[in-house]
Amino acid sequence: MRGSPVYQVHQVFSSILHIGESKHEAKEKVRQDGAKTWHEIGKNLDIYSYKTADAYRDISKQAFSYIREEFGIKDITKLDGEHIQAFLESKIEEGVKYSTFQQYAAALEKLETALSKYTGQKYSFSENIAEARAEAQAVLERTDAHRAYSDPKNLIENIDKQDFKTIAQAQYEGGFRIHEINHLKAEQFRENNTIKVQGKGGKVREIELTRETYNELKSLVESNNGKYVFDTNQYRQELKQASERTNQEYQGSHGLRWNFAQERFTELQEKGLSYEQALSEVSQLLGHERPDITEHYLR
Repeated sequence: MRGSPVYQVHQVFSSILHIGESKHEAKEKVRQDGAKTWHEIGKNLDIYSYKTADAYRDISKQAFSYIREEFGIKDITKLDGEHIQAFLESKIEEGVKYSTFQQYAAALEKLETALSKYTGQKYSFSENIAEARAEAQAVLERTDAHRAYSDPKNLIENIDKQDFKTIAQAQYEGGFRIHEINHLKAEQFRENNTIKVQGKGGKVREIELTRETYNELKSLVESNNGKYVFDTNQYRQELKQASERTNQEYQGSHGLRWNFAQERFTELQEKGLSYEQALSEVSQLLGHERPDITEHYLR
């Protein structure tokens, strides 16, 4: 499809607009088709009011505009779950309220439905939205801005599963996003203890680790036929249990990224870099285009 984000979003949403028709009857049909929970009903329901249509289309325009800029995707029918997750994670990094995040997630679930009906093909953003939502629940529900762990080393030491202990240590040392370290492949390992990752918008950066953590990650990949995949929900549960054992507030996997940013920023300033120079370097290490996003991590 061609056209501006506004035009493409309006075209796609036209497939699920039923302004003026009975929403009650539609709910009954969705139930009859197998939807049981309120979430399932809401996701599969079309749109029956101008207010809802405007709200969901506005968020979808924001998401598509972001994805166009970051990934170069100009056709809305080419979106996939990773693009949607990247947009939602950008909102987590901006520190939006959790209630606001939920509005974004709900709108993008509706975009999934609209795309499926418009194209006649099956779109599935659910798993990626669920991953982003789990991270948002951990870090956005509170009103305080500080989202780093108070004692990350003790936290990692108290993780039971050795694989997850290695993953957490790598996030702490290198500032990985969780999806950057999942599905790790042998060809990503470089010289000098660095790992090549592709982050948001296809941006590539090389993350340096200690020799010990680098070797442990490499061993995990090699022992799993060249690609290591882990259950992110189970990983978060291990972090939560370790938080409880060490009397720390659970900060999700993203909390270790906050620790990385804060500690690296302090190290750079201690080496004589100015605030702006240190901020710029940490932004690059985190894979941020905008330094003001990095400043959220330094509070």
